[in-house]
Amino acid sequence: MTDYLLFPGGSIQVLAAMFLLVLCRVSALVLASPGLGESTSPMMVRAGIALSITVAILPIEHDALRDVSGQALHMPAHAIAIIVGELLYGVFIGWLARLISLALGISMQFVAIFTGLASVLQPDPDLGASSTAISHMAAFFVPVIFLSSGLYALPLAAITGSYTVFPPGHMPMTGDMARSVTQVTSQTFMLAFQLSAPFVLIGTLWPAMLGVLNRLMPAIQVYSMAMPAQLLGGVLLLAILIQVITGVWQERASDLLLGLPGINAGTVHP
Repeated sequence: MTDYLLFPGGSIQVLAAMFLLVLCRVSALVLASPGLGESTSPMMVRAGIALSITVAILPIEHDALRDVSGQALHMPAHAIAIIVGELLYGVFIGWLARLISLALGISMQFVAIFTGLASVLQPDPDLGASSTAISHMAAFFVPVIFLSSGLYALPLAAITGSYTVFPPGHMPMTGDMARSVTQVTSQTFMLAFQLSAPFVLIGTLWPAMLGVLNRLMPAIQVYSMAMPAQLLGGVLLLAILIQVITGVWQERASDLLLGLPGINAGTVHP
């Protein structure tokens, strides 16, 4: 009589090792990805999401994990290196998705600065030096849009296909990963600038117009007259364009998320 239970992939020890490796990658993704890993979500909810996704992915990636899990049981140092790699892969994919989601918050910071709702010289002591009320509003929009539109499924599809792009037990491709982070960061800032382009244009032309007016009529207090109009006009323009901005961001975020490593590779598995 054997001293361990047999399963389709081997012993129960190998199955437990496979579960642990998948859980490391998935939990790192859930921790870093937008929508699923928000700090406002209860810890038990995030843990439950990670466990549920792990149970769903484990049968699919069974063959890719069987050999490396058996090796990890006999070499503790190798097992630690594999776990570190799995955590790195999960954080990498989740952080790429997080960078894409930051475009909306960055664009709202541009809007706040150019409409006079915030100042880099006088930061809000309650919100912090690098935060504005409008960017906080955008931070609440991001998980709502991710969960309501189904964008959260794209990082999950990427983590499923990542076992083809990043096989367990292999050396992390740090050069390619750094290049991907740099590329996504540039795309994020470009998208944020495009979303806030109307406010940047108006916020650039408005001071020029005030300067010309001040030169024509020096006796008029231009600043005291222009600031209320600038604030009111900025809030009104934001109210008109907020639906368009969020819609464009959702479409562009979907396109960028489709470029996550592992999205196309995920179709290889049955």
